[in-house]
Amino acid sequence: MKVGDICANNFLHVSLQESILNIAKLMRSQNVGSVVVIEGSDGQIRPSGLITDRDIVIEVVATKIDASTVTAGDILSGELVTVKDTVELLDALNHLRYFGVRRAAVVDNDGHLVGLFSIDDALPILSAQFSEIIQLMSNESDIETQQRGERL
Repeated sequence: MKVGDICANNFLHVSLQESILNIAKLMRSQNVGSVVVIEGSDGQIRPSGLITDRDIVIEVVATKIDASTVTAGDILSGELVTVKDTVELLDALNHLRYFGVRRAAVVDNDGHLVGLFSIDDALPILSAQFSEIIQLMSNESDIETQQRGERL
């Protein structure tokens, strides 16, 4: 299964110039833990970074900075981790693990933002696959028990 098929398409995004105070209010009102910071250049939006509730606490609240004076662009750090929408689920999870993050912006071949992928998006799919494996193992055990009974 491709990441583009399961990623969230209804994610929140903000501009680089948006204040952290407004971002925090938006995150609270929408009950989300992250937003994608974007920039537009050719009519399409490209991700510049992600801001999480943890980023706000560590970079702004804990340092006692006035959240109304700091912008999204001010606290973005490091390179943004992205995943192409055509990447297989397990490859995407390995990518997240390699970079030590729980979520990544999903982009198309041109680098345009198409979604947000999180470990949480993978859990229902992996859970269903594990259930199928457990069912298969159970069926094999039942068949083996039945075959043993027929031989006795």
